[in-house]
Amino acid sequence: MRMKIKIIAASTTVFVLLCGVVGAQQYISSQITSRVEREMPKASGISASIPLADLPSNITSDSIKSVNINIKSFALKENGTKTSLDISASNISKAKPTTAGSLEVTATISASTIAESSEFDNAQIVGNTLQVSAGPGGVGTALLIPKYSNSQIYFELQSISIFGNQIPASSLPAELQDQIRSKSQRSLTPPKGLKVESVSLSSKGLSVTMFGSNIQLGNLGSSL
Repeated sequence: MRMKIKIIAASTTVFVLLCGVVGAQQYISSQITSRVEREMPKASGISASIPLADLPSNITSDSIKSVNINIKSFALKENGTKTSLDISASNISKAKPTTAGSLEVTATISASTIAESSEFDNAQIVGNTLQVSAGPGGVGTALLIPKYSNSQIYFELQSISIFGNQIPASSLPAELQDQIRSKSQRSLTPPKGLKVESVSLSSKGLSVTMFGSNIQLGNLGSSL
C-alpha cells in the first residue's frame, strides 16, 4: 500500500511539474505573439512556438534561443498582395527593440492568387512549375519556373509541349524567353538586412525564402 501511495505521489508531482512547464512554454509563446502583433500591425493570424527543451534558458537569459512564428495573412508593402509568412528566428532579444540574431522568412503567395494574377492564359501550378497555354489558339502548354534577380521576380520558360512533342527552352528563340520574362516580372525588394535565398512553386503557391542577421522585427514589418 505504501509503495502504491509513493507511486501515485510521484506521478502527481510529475504531472504538476509538467503542467507548470507547459504553462510556462505557452506564456512565453503568447508574449512573443503579442510582441509580433505590436511590431507587425499589418499581420493577422499570428502564432508562435518555442522548443520545450529551450525553456530553461529562455526563462533565465535575456534572449529567446529560438522561435517559429506563423502569420496567416500579411499585405506586402509594394503591391498589397496577401501572403502567409513562416519565420524562424534565433537569439531574439527580450529588450526593445526586438532583434533576432538570425532570421529566415518564407513568404508564400497562394496558388489561387498566382493563377488569378497571372498574365498568361489558363495558368495553374503543376508540381514545381507554372503551366500555361501556348501556341496558336492555345493548342500547346508551356512550363515556367520562377526566378529572382536584381530585385525582380519573374518566370522563365522551361519547355513547350505541342501535340505531345516537348521542346526544351534551349531549342526555342531567345526572344520568346525575353517576352515571358518581360510579361511576368514584378519588383521584389527584400527588407533591409535580408537576402533572397530561393524562390519556388508548390501546391501552396509561390514561396520566396529570405535570410538575414541582426534584424529588428519592427523594421521587417514596415518594409515587407
